[in-house]
Amino acid sequence: MAATPVDGKTPSSLRNRDEALRLFGDRATTYFDGMWQGDPLADAFVADFATIGHGRGMRMLRQACRDGVDAVEDAPDSLRALFAQLDARPGWVDLAKINRDSRHLARYTRQAGIVLGAASLVSGYANSAASRPLELTGRYVENAGMRTIEVGSWLLAINADHGLERDQPGFELTVRVRIIHALVRRQLLASPDWDTAAWGVPICQAYLAYTLIEFCLIPLRGMRAIGAAYLPREVDAYYDTWRYVGHLLGIDASLLPTDAAEQGVLEDLYLLTRPPVDDYCVRLVAAINEDFLVPEIEELLPRRLYDVAPPVVHGLERIFLGNDIATELSVPATRLTPLIRLVGALFLMINLVIDKIPGTLPMRTRMGERYRDKQEVRLRSRYGVRHDLVDDSPATGRPHPARTP
Repeated sequence: MAATPVDGKTPSSLRNRDEALRLFGDRATTYFDGMWQGDPLADAFVADFATIGHGRGMRMLRQACRDGVDAVEDAPDSLRALFAQLDARPGWVDLAKINRDSRHLARYTRQAGIVLGAASLVSGYANSAASRPLELTGRYVENAGMRTIEVGSWLLAINADHGLERDQPGFELTVRVRIIHALVRRQLLASPDWDTAAWGVPICQAYLAYTLIEFCLIPLRGMRAIGAAYLPREVDAYYDTWRYVGHLLGIDASLLPTDAAEQGVLEDLYLLTRPPVDDYCVRLVAAINEDFLVPEIEELLPRRLYDVAPPVVHGLERIFLGNDIATELSVPATRLTPLIRLVGALFLMINLVIDKIPGTLPMRTRMGERYRDKQEVRLRSRYGVRHDLVDDSPATGRPHPARTP
């Protein structure tokens, strides 16, 4: 779904437009154009829900993921067009290499959970326009823990062994995330609360492209900061994974970063132009800290040290986000930040040595997988989560456009 640029300009919430054009040239032009673009294939399928029905449309989607679109009775042309793109795997995708080089990532499961919350998710909250769909659908402050687990479920499926193969859950969940985006986009564009002139299209191509930085470049950097650096081949596989995930999510090739260098350029462009933090952004960070991150850090500490958990979270966020953005988000400064950096550097040296010892990777991976499985059970029990994504969540609280009415 696309919108017509207002007076040919960029959304009014953006900053430093002219400087971005001077520094990034055509990349900035493409990025700004992406503010007015949704996902034509997914948006067309969601538009057909008006005739086929929401529930039937989602059932068709799942069947097409699991059995192929030809197995779907009376599949609309929009669904066939969507799966023509999804089933045409690009030539640059090498899933065998991704699977081979990613098989030991789980050895750092404990650290990855911390980085997901305090780096990946929080980094996206420093953008008032990109965060607005969460506000208008009531999808975070009401239950920060639940949505964090939903995102975690998706990431677990993607990173599972062969998780992005055509018949695996990682593929299906990624396609469902794409359709969830389209459902939210359609509802918000029809809402008087959505200010297109200020924010562009909801979940636009430009901010979709930035989600790859949130879930790839930023966590890789964060993992290294706390001492859990992946091997070079694993890093390459990580970027390859997220390039393919971006393709499945419907990110246009003109905006889809292909490697670390392109992700770095996109991050710089995004940070230069992102809309300013507002009160909702601050409340988002406070919610994930209070409802999820602090309790999770407490799980790692003896009870007598629970008071240390909040400053540990704040220190981690200042390391992951940088002091300027953390201050905008009202993350308190803490004297623990230098200590966390020091401990991270120490663990980094230790883990780099251990990674080179023959036989340690499989053993540590099995330990990480056992920890991951136990944590998944514990977190779902703690937060009462029995579904994977919001489209399958119970109809409690504010109605969500992805749920069947």
